[in-house]
Parts: sequence; C-alpha cells; structure tokens
Amino acid sequence: MTVIFNKFNSDDFGLKQLTRSIGALQEQEITESIPGVQGTVDYSMMFGQRLFQPQTITYTFQKHIYDAVERARQETLIRNSLSRFGLSRLYDSYIPENYYFLAKCNPTITNDVQYQKLTVSLAFTCNPPFMFCEIAEGNDVWDTFNFDYDVSQGTSFTVKNSDVVTLINPGSAAVQPKITVTGKISVAVNGNTVNLTAGTYENTLIYLLPGINSLTLTGTGTISFEFYKELVA
Repeated sequence: MTVIFNKFNSDDFGLKQLTRSIGALQEQEITESIPGVQGTVDYSMMFGQRLFQPQTITYTFQKHIYDAVERARQETLIRNSLSRFGLSRLYDSYIPENYYFLAKCNPTITNDVQYQKLTVSLAFTCNPPFMFCEIAEGNDVWDTFNFDYDVSQGTSFTVKNSDVVTLINPGSAAVQPKITVTGKISVAVNGNTVNLTAGTYENTLIYLLPGINSLTLTGTGTISFEFYKELVA
C-alpha cells in the first residue's frame, strides 16, 4: 500500500508497509453540571455538529538494505523528505480516491545494523474531521462520482426577487463555501444573513451544516457555491 506526503512516496523508496493504525476519535465535549439536574447537560451539539480532537494515523514500513552506506543514505533521504514540511496533504491508498488528510508528520527511523534493515514509523497528526474531498460538490462527472459519498445536486442559481434553494452537505462537518455573485443577492441560512454584491467571497458568516441546508436568496443576479465535503475516516 502507498503513502504520499509532499516529496515522500513510500513506493519510490521501495518500502514495504507492515502496519497501519488509526487512533480512536476523541470528541470535544461541552458539558455542564446544573444544580437540581441529575448528571450533566451535554451542549456538544450546540453548533450543529460534533467536534473532534486531532487524530493520529501511524504507519510502519520496512526495507532490507544490506549495504551499510546505502542504508544510511536511504535513512537520510527518507527523514529529510518528511521532516521539512508542515501541515500538508497526506494521500493514503486505503482511503477512497480523490480524498486526503491534512496532517503533520513525526517520523521515527530505526537503522538495524544486525538485521540490515530500516524500520520507518510515520505518525501523522491529522486535522479533524480528518478526510477531505478534493472534488467540489455539484461536480457530477461520471468517472469521479462516488455512489457511497457523493450527492447529485446543483450549486449555481439564478435569483429573481426571492428564492428558497437547498444545498446538501454530505460530509460530517460544517463547511464554509466560496461564493461567487453577479448582481446583488442576500443569503440567509442557519441563522446567518449576508448581503453580497458582485464578486467572490471566501470568508463569510455562511456555513453549511451536515445534511440538508435551506437557503433564502433575495435580490437579482446569479450565485454559485463552491464547497468540499469533509468526512471522518
């Protein structure tokens, strides 16, 4: 199996994967003890979604290299190909195509002189919700459509006066869409309203919660939403 992280590709180094383990999900719980109420009150879903702590995915690889100089050279190349990068995309052949993790890597490499092999342990700390799609929602290209995760839907609309439209976020986390507008359009969804003129916006108060989102569009012009699903691995 293959792991790709920036300049590192496990296949290019001829590494044989031995193990892959993923840590248990740790939720960011928001609880409160209230006098007169038994137990605790759980407010964890007050933002419309479950929130999680970063998660660790660990891979172990091995490669036999009988020449000591070459073994040391390979160790240096592997270590440097992993250690110089910060938060980056991690591709893993265990997960669906066109998905990636956003992670940092902490490599541990053991040069075993007795058995003439390298053992490479890669611990990736992944941003929640851990698995991101790199294809925008509303892209119904047949070759890339995943029947397990994707939803066929339109994400561009023509607005005259006032319309109510639906956008489905098939992921497990709220996402902030990039919005492109011609004309003047007001967008109201999930308790927030923004007034937009012609242009492209990437940081607004508009968030799409997991599931069905009903948006009220008021004004005249066209509007499109670009967003990417995020799934728990």
